[in-house]
This record gives sequence, structure tokens and C-alpha cells, in this order.
Amino acid sequence: MATSAAGPVLIVGSGLIGRSWAMLFASGGFRVKLFDIEQQQITNALENIRKDMKLLEQSSSLKGSLSAEQQLFLITGCSNIQEAVEGAIHIQECVPEDLELKKKVFAQLDGIIGDDVVLSSSTSCLLPSQLFAGLVHVKQCIVAHPVNPPYYVPLVELVPHPETGP
Repeated sequence: MATSAAGPVLIVGSGLIGRSWAMLFASGGFRVKLFDIEQQQITNALENIRKDMKLLEQSSSLKGSLSAEQQLFLITGCSNIQEAVEGAIHIQECVPEDLELKKKVFAQLDGIIGDDVVLSSSTSCLLPSQLFAGLVHVKQCIVAHPVNPPYYVPLVELVPHPETGP
């Protein structure tokens, strides 16, 4: 389980995959910031996560050692990217599968992160060399594509960029 000293994980995009990642990281004790450009999308996502976690707890299927309430306490929403990035140790991008949109998101993140943040994409079909081309922090970039459904299948495909550091 993560220590309280560990910085938060930032999830960019609050659709199904983003919500699943948020639940997984919270189950490990990480603080999670769920970012989306639409506040209503964040509100809906947090409500869906609450319902899902309560059902998982009732069926004894909740991951981790924390209760649903404890895990829910770890997840917050944010619609300001500057605030969302603050202190993050890992950023998991989960926006729709559109190369230009993803490149725009990564370019924006690249301009505001430090040298110790992992930038990760949940893409299922785009190449890291396409997604991360031209980024200053390219050595910190990786694709971490979850097998669906992410909460139930403990498998993530990892694909580095040719310049990803060790």
C-alpha cells in the first residue's frame, strides 16, 4: 500500500478507463486526482465510482485493505490542469482514442510537469513514437494499456517510447 507521503496520481479523463484506473490506484492507498475539462463529467464520474465501490464492497470484491469509504476519500476531482498536476508522481492519460487530442494533452502536461513525473497513456492502438514525439520529458513517457475490464483483470501492457529511460 502507498504511504501517505507519496504524491498523488493524476488521472486525465474521467470515462470508464479513467474511473477504473482511479479505483485501482485508490485500492493501493494512493491519493488520486481525477481531471476532466467538464465539471459535470467529474461529478458524474465520482458518483459512478462511489456506486461501483459500494457494490464491490457488498459483494466482497473490493480490492485492497481499505474500506470503500476510505478509498473514496482518496479520490478527488479537479477541472484545473495546473492544480491537478501539482505534486503528482504519476499521470495516467485516459482521453478518447484520438491522436491529435492525446498529443495536445501530452504537450500541455509536458509544459507543466517536473523531471520526476511518469507520463503514461492508456492508448490501445497508438504508438508511443507518435504520442510522445517532441516532448521535453519523453524519457518519462510510457504506454500503460489496461486489459478490460481494468478493475477485474490484473494485466497491463507496457510499451516504452524508444527514448524512455530505465
